[in-house]
Amino acid sequence: MHSYEILVWVGSLLSLLFFSAFFLRFLRIPYIISFMLAGFLGKAIFPEKVIEWVALLEHSAVVFLFFFIGLEYSFERLWNMKNIVGPGMVDFILNFLPIFAVLYLITKDLIFSSVIAAALYPSSTSIVAKLLSDYKRLVFPEADLLIGILIFEDLVSVVLLSLMSGGIKNGGEDQTFLMLRSVIFLVFVFFAFYLLKDLVYKGVNRADKIATEPIFPFMVVGFLLLLCGMGEWLGVSSALIAFLLGVIVPEQSLTYKAIEEKLSDLKELALGVFFFSFTYTSDIALEQDLLILSAVLILSLITKAISTYIGAKLYGLGKKASIRASFSFLPRGEFSLIFASLLPTTQPFVFLVVLLSSIVGSISFVYAPKIASLFGKKSS
Repeated sequence: MHSYEILVWVGSLLSLLFFSAFFLRFLRIPYIISFMLAGFLGKAIFPEKVIEWVALLEHSAVVFLFFFIGLEYSFERLWNMKNIVGPGMVDFILNFLPIFAVLYLITKDLIFSSVIAAALYPSSTSIVAKLLSDYKRLVFPEADLLIGILIFEDLVSVVLLSLMSGGIKNGGEDQTFLMLRSVIFLVFVFFAFYLLKDLVYKGVNRADKIATEPIFPFMVVGFLLLLCGMGEWLGVSSALIAFLLGVIVPEQSLTYKAIEEKLSDLKELALGVFFFSFTYTSDIALEQDLLILSAVLILSLITKAISTYIGAKLYGLGKKASIRASFSFLPRGEFSLIFASLLPTTQPFVFLVVLLSSIVGSISFVYAPKIASLFGKKSS
């Protein structure tokens, strides 16, 4: 393979991602879905080796995503989110356990059922946040609740991903032992981080001195990938390490501003390649059990609507705002695909549910105010 061919194919791939997202946005199709659909088209266009040529972006996408999620939090901010714990727990219990129970009764496969349940538990942060902004509903009373639950889901997803990635890596070992080992690793990492955080904070503050240097991204990306890689080698989820590394960066520091300014585009590029790769490498066919698929899709939509309504009432919202919130929180997205990437056998199933729920959820979001007006009281 000549070097110019690599440049041509990788350039064509990135161009396809741009044009698919650019043109489909006029139909209000989220970027995630655009990139996934581009993966289908890519199957007919690109050679198989194209994924090897963008492998670094694909493998680092989850690291960048969780690192940037961690940047949005601090221990103090997480502690002050007490009022969202109740709605967040309702959201987790009603969206994880029923799907897990139904699938486990059918398949008797603990890992498969756990991954599917985890994949369909969180709503899509990017889709819901974009819809709230596009339809100017950030001023609505339920917006703070939905954003709060999204944050809660992010945190739970970090923990679930850490546990499951450890439990899935080696199928030859006892699954229960692997999950237990992952829990022990997780507790150890949290305690180690808590004990060393003051020392780490000082190191991050000193990084402010070089934050404005053009070479600053080399240091950040280098340390981020190095530490996450070492963590994976030791059996600790790279998503957890990336998240914690993001948390320790002070929000008002020059380091934080430099990372946001210089690395956000790299994160988006990596995620686009990740979502493309998800469908490009998956053996996605309509050979799924349509009855089970339909049942799980309907169940996931119903439980999300119910849990959001209950969470809204616990949060103190009125009936109309609670109904509006419940019909605005249905799309699944990026975290679903990340969980499915842990276990290839779940990818076709999750892809179809994500695709359908994002379409149904986006339509539901648009009509949520009208639905709330029909069933809710005028005062909310």
